[in-house]
Amino acid sequence: MNPASISGQPAGCLCFFGVGALLEACFEQLVMAAGRPPDVLCDNSPDKWGQRFRGIPCVAPGDIPAAAEDTLVVLCLRNYEAPLAQLRALGYRHVRLACFDRGYHRLSALRALDETLPDTPPPLSPRGRRALVTGATRGIGRQIAQALAQAGTHLICHGRTEAAAIQACRAVASYGIEALPVAADLADAAATDRLCRWLADLAPPVDILYNNAGISPPCPEGFWKQDGREFASCYAVNAIAPIRICQTLIPGMRERGFGRIVNVSSSIQKRPDEMAYACSKAALDKFVHDLAPTLAGSGVMMSLLDPGWLRTDMGGANAPHAVDSVLPGALLGAVVDGDVNGRWISAQDYRGLSLEAAIHKAFFIRAC
Repeated sequence: MNPASISGQPAGCLCFFGVGALLEACFEQLVMAAGRPPDVLCDNSPDKWGQRFRGIPCVAPGDIPAAAEDTLVVLCLRNYEAPLAQLRALGYRHVRLACFDRGYHRLSALRALDETLPDTPPPLSPRGRRALVTGATRGIGRQIAQALAQAGTHLICHGRTEAAAIQACRAVASYGIEALPVAADLADAAATDRLCRWLADLAPPVDILYNNAGISPPCPEGFWKQDGREFASCYAVNAIAPIRICQTLIPGMRERGFGRIVNVSSSIQKRPDEMAYACSKAALDKFVHDLAPTLAGSGVMMSLLDPGWLRTDMGGANAPHAVDSVLPGALLGAVVDGDVNGRWISAQDYRGLSLEAAIHKAFFIRAC
């Protein structure tokens, strides 16, 4: 197919906007979807203007060499809202969004940004429901716990130690919700089993589960000297414990006809010194990929959340994103309706948006 057939517009200049990791990883897929290579690339970074990428020149947004009414621009960006407004102001009417799946390694569609979508389902209110957040004592877990508490959700705050779990509950006490502390070292299989038995007997039961707790052990001597204990501990915390908690809670959710499970994953790749962490997250992804479709129609929805590289104790001080940028994206798995199971949610796609705008965007980039 050619640009005219995918867009219904005149096939003039074809431009891919956004010279970054997505373009590099998916260039061939973009060319196949568009029907031909682009005539020009475009980016907002002045240091890229005048350079050639894959033999194609990169220019400033105002220098695309064709009349705006005959140009088709494909946005190859995660956060496309500001560049779209910029292109509209410059007179470009024919703009498509490249929608990517599964950590942005696969192009799923080119969507016209002027098309009208059906109304998205209204957000589910978590008010009055009960949520378990593992690793609620710091970082991403603390952000999620506070956001849920602010929305009126009763909480079970998990921490590795009792003192840490109690402190997490105190941090959300001002929102007027019930917060229960629970302690378990998820690297210890016996401790995980005790936690699961406690959850099985809990009343009222858990409606929303965030499997957030995770570890990534340092590997100062490199991958080749990483021993089996580090792999075992990563798998225990990052994969086995979430799976065991799901085994405990999902049957009751199915019986009640409602449940939301958000498993925190990662899009980390090509970093062998973090292989134990990466492999354990891949195991969790496989679990969700295989189990989620069996929940269709049950009222229980399971998703994977990629929080992005954040400045947390695990992510380190050099990470590009502040920890609070995980919101509102991290909430989507708990509040989105529509029986979409197995959704991959990249939190950084939604940074800076309201929850309502984030929900609309989630359906827009999914409805391909």
